[in-house]
Amino acid sequence: MKLGVITSLWAYAEQISVVDSLQRVSEIGLRHVDILGILHGDPLKLSHAEKTAIEARLQALNLVAGSLIMLPPGNIASAVKEEISRCKAYVQAGIDFISSIGGWQVLINGGKRSFALPHSESWENSVCFLRDVADYAQEKGVTVTLEAEPYVYFLVNDLATTLRMVSEVNHPNCQTVVDVGHMNLSRDAAQTLEAVKPWTVRVHLSENNGLLHANDILGSGSVDIAAYLQALYAMGFNSACRQRGKDFVIVMELGVLGDPIPDPDDYARRSMEHILKIAPFLET
Repeated sequence: MKLGVITSLWAYAEQISVVDSLQRVSEIGLRHVDILGILHGDPLKLSHAEKTAIEARLQALNLVAGSLIMLPPGNIASAVKEEISRCKAYVQAGIDFISSIGGWQVLINGGKRSFALPHSESWENSVCFLRDVADYAQEKGVTVTLEAEPYVYFLVNDLATTLRMVSEVNHPNCQTVVDVGHMNLSRDAAQTLEAVKPWTVRVHLSENNGLLHANDILGSGSVDIAAYLQALYAMGFNSACRQRGKDFVIVMELGVLGDPIPDPDDYARRSMEHILKIAPFLET
């Protein structure tokens, strides 16, 4: 099991480029990195030269890109064709981009409830969207991953709905990402992780006070990160990745857009030190 970080911390704190963020990741001593797919890493806004520079910097620093963290420009559960087309174009561009730089995952949420549609119809729309993008990603050697967002208006907002969605999509190229901070908010205890083990190919470490999504410095809130990590280790959560010949990476997700982050490097180092202290089995 490896430890990594998402470039979002530096994008939020200093609005710097992906290339410059990769330099900072290397300087704090990590090799595994996920790229934020909005702001500095939006695949529809990055030029060909910028994408080439990202690939070159990854190689020069001996970093391993894993996933592109995506936020579609609309609701993937919508019944509006134009909205779905925008979302699909964005996700497909992200699949192409992460594949071109040696990564193998894109992450999206499961869509939102709508005032205009019955819940069942919104749910089925998300199932169809995820199947379609999983088909496209499979041709590129990329896996689509689904993450629960712990808010009532998201269709997939806890471990139970994550399991239901990935089961109904029923596609070998649609897998799951577990976020332990989100589990803290949805009140999913560590022992419930076993249910999603066959589909889980990545884990996010985030911190909060149990009430509000925050992405605080790891170890500063109420998330029992040690219990989640011990459960992941004891349950052998690296099996789904091992079948694909990939590393199982546990990724630190730090910072929130708009919140003050005076020193993102210190934010990352303090979080990393805490995690390596409570989970010495993780490798950087």
